[in-house]
Amino acid sequence: MVFSLSWPFGAAAQARRQVRDRAESLYRSAVDQARQPKFYRDLGILDTPEGRFEMVALHVWLLLHRLKTVPEAADLSQALHDVMMLDMDVSLRELGISDVVIGKRVKAVAKNFYGRLQAYDTGLADPAAFAVALRRNAYGPRAEAPTDAAVTALIGYCQTQVAALAAQDAAALLGGRCAFAPIHE
Repeated sequence: MVFSLSWPFGAAAQARRQVRDRAESLYRSAVDQARQPKFYRDLGILDTPEGRFEMVALHVWLLLHRLKTVPEAADLSQALHDVMMLDMDVSLRELGISDVVIGKRVKAVAKNFYGRLQAYDTGLADPAAFAVALRRNAYGPRAEAPTDAAVTALIGYCQTQVAALAAQDAAALLGGRCAFAPIHE
């Protein structure tokens, strides 16, 4: 009889893989939604790597905000964050950032992302604070400030998404499935 040393760890490793796979599925949904042309064409988000990062970060925040309400979602939330940071690492490398500084850059991205999470959570209860956070982060420093109408539309979009995600079945989210509300053209 041959025993494998991996057998006691097989179930745990498989469970971690399943959580990671579900997180990757949620992340793909966030990225797909963040790529909608309306953000860049109509709402004034810059169509640059930074602008696209901001939209991905916003959509991952929407998912993490919803997952906070699901007691069993702690591992999935952490995995979603980890998947995003790994994608940022890959993206920075593709942009030509050297291996010497990549760790510092990813650490800075993670720190900035945590700040966005807090600012956006606060903004849900205070539209004025949300507008400030979106102007600072999603729109960033630029020569021409975004219009009030664009910022208001983005706040409304986020509120719609919060409600749409809140209405979705927790089991579906835990299974890696979500559906963002359509962005109106």
